[in-house]
This record gives sequence, C-alpha cells and structure tokens, in this order.
Amino acid sequence: MTALDQGTPRFSASAIREFRPGRPTEPEWTELLESLWKERSLLVDDFLERFSAISYGEALVPKEDVYRTAADTMDMFLYQMAGLELPPDLQALPREVAARRARQGVPLDAFLEAIRNDFRVLWKGLERVARDKGIGVLVANMDRVLDAVEGYVSSIQQAYAEEEARLTRNKQLYRQRLLSRLFNAELGGSRGVQDLAAALGVQATGTFEVLAVTLDAVAQALQQFESDHRTYVYENTGVLYLFRQQRKGRTWQEEGPGFPAGYVPDVEGLDAVPSAAASALVLAQQKRRGTGLATLEDAWMGIASGLLEQKFPGFSSPIKQALDKCTPLERQRLLEVARSYGRTGSIKETSEELFCHRNTVVNRLHSLHEVIGLDLTVPAEAARALVALSRYKEFAS
Repeated sequence: MTALDQGTPRFSASAIREFRPGRPTEPEWTELLESLWKERSLLVDDFLERFSAISYGEALVPKEDVYRTAADTMDMFLYQMAGLELPPDLQALPREVAARRARQGVPLDAFLEAIRNDFRVLWKGLERVARDKGIGVLVANMDRVLDAVEGYVSSIQQAYAEEEARLTRNKQLYRQRLLSRLFNAELGGSRGVQDLAAALGVQATGTFEVLAVTLDAVAQALQQFESDHRTYVYENTGVLYLFRQQRKGRTWQEEGPGFPAGYVPDVEGLDAVPSAAASALVLAQQKRRGTGLATLEDAWMGIASGLLEQKFPGFSSPIKQALDKCTPLERQRLLEVARSYGRTGSIKETSEELFCHRNTVVNRLHSLHEVIGLDLTVPAEAARALVALSRYKEFAS
C-alpha cells in the first residue's frame, strides 16, 4: 500500500519549541539554520511528498503519526546541526519512533529508505535559504548534515532491532499487527470481524471494556499489562489503549488499575472497540487528578462545558464572575455543597457527606442560588449550573 495518501492532517508538533543558538562561533552557518527553522514546515512538506512514493507493505501507519514524526525529526536535526541540547521530548525520539514502527510491522528496509530521504530534504532546504551567497558555508558544513542523519539511522537500526526482538520474545508482534488492523483498517464486514476475533482469541460478539491512557501513566500501564495475555494493548501517537473481554464482577472499574485513564465499559462487539477507545480518550483528557478512572458519569459535565464554550464563548463566565466575588472560604463551601448535592440530589446525604446540619445545607444552597442566579433544586437550572461549575478545579476535585 502507499504509505501516505492525500489529505494528510496538519497540526503542530507535540511541543512548542524555541530555537535560540545564543552567541554562535559560526554566525553564517547559524544564520542559515535560523532561516531554515522559520521555514521548517516546508521541510515536512518536502519529506511527505517524497514519502508518498515509499511502500510500507501491509503495515498500517496512521497519517497523523507520519506527519508528527516528520515534524519532530526535522526539529531534532536542526537542534543537532546547531549544536544545541535537545529538548526533553526529542531526546528519546529515535528509540520511540523505531519501537513504534516495529510494532506497526513496518519493514526495516522501507523504514530506512524513508529516513535516508531526510538528508535530501535537509540539503534542499539549506540550499533554498542559502541562495548563492551561502553555498560555500553550506558545502563546508556538509559533514554536519550527514552526521546528524547517519547518527539517526544508526540509533533507529539499533532500537528497531531491540524492539522487534522484544516483541518476538513476548509473542506480541503478530498480536500488535492484528491490533493495528483493528484500529486502522476496514474489517470487511462480519466475516472480517470474525476472522480477526479468531486470530486474537476473543469472541467477535463479546462484551468488552476499554481504557485510554495518556501522559506519564502510559509507562505504568504498559508495565502492568504488557504480559497479561487477556488484555490487548495498542499504542498510537502517545496514547495507550487497552481492552479485554468484560468479566462480571471483575471489571477494571471494580478492580481499579491504579493509574488514571478514560474508561468505557459494556462495549458490544469487537468492531465497536475502536470507537469506544476514541470515547475513552475524550474521558482521559478530562481526568484532572488522582489515579481513578474517568467515566462518562463523572466527566460528562466537563465535556458538555467544553462543547458549550466552543459554540457559545463565555457560557460559564457569568457564574464564574459571580463566584470570584466571594471570599475563598465562602466559594469553597458553595462549590462543596453544589458538588455533593448535584451528585446525590438529597439534603440528608449531602449533610452527612459534608458533616454539617441539614439546615446548613439548605442555607448554602440558598446562598448559591443568590450568588449564581440558578437553583440546584430545579432540574433544568441545576443542569446548567453544574455544567458551568465543572470548570472550577475545586468543584471537580
């Protein structure tokens, strides 16, 4: 298959980076690199154009993965050629990319062919910014360009070999390619789903539960579940997805995996797992603190608030402005009673949870009504109030 089709998404690299060589000892060379940094999006475009002619065989690599990797790699080369220390998120880039391509089933020779295009892309870009007056400087520094690319190639080869050996030892290579097919390809109707389910060793029409893990929790989740043959683990552009057939009385929500994640249970059928994983990612991105699982039940208000703010900017502003006028202690008490009463709908349960008299709860609800203009005892007003209040960290904690 062609590795990259038309319509590649454009988005920024995984981090906002600064390129500041400081006081260079070779100002002309540094000037070339600074000019190229400003045009580095053209480097990515050139790479993607060349990449479109390379085949990764049956490997399925998401377009956004190809684009983000190209953008990060070009940034890394520019830092190295300028003699700058790499930002933390780029220091492990060769190892991470090589490991990911090995798991995706990309043939090493095709992978290296794509990487060696980097020299042509960088050289063409340098020629463009150098024009006639900088060609001598460019030629004098050719070795730096070669060293950067060949050093990357060497790191990639070593990391790819190590990852492939690890996958082979753990008998995960075949499973990872099946999971890549599940998450990235058309399954070909019920027959295709049944064939994939049989290869994975699950029931095509079974009930599954799904986790999405992001940021620092990815490493912990990998360590915890990598050797669990009942749990299927798939990583894509920094997000780790886990799913397994759901067992009565032993779900992840009941067991608690010990790290933060978005959680979607009761997924009917293997073919519904990818869409459930996308929903779990939305939930994971709402998780603010702690190690528990974010479910639709406890994250819907934050999601609704974000959507309303997109469509109606300032939706929550009047309530926030009203609460900001309160003293910190008063605001804390009002948010506490709103959070508890919004969840329980009971004066009695709220008073027990907050360790205060029921009359105190009634008074605080009345005070909240006076401050924000919405009554939590009226369902329609409560829904609007809770969605707006969800933007407060104190409310969500």
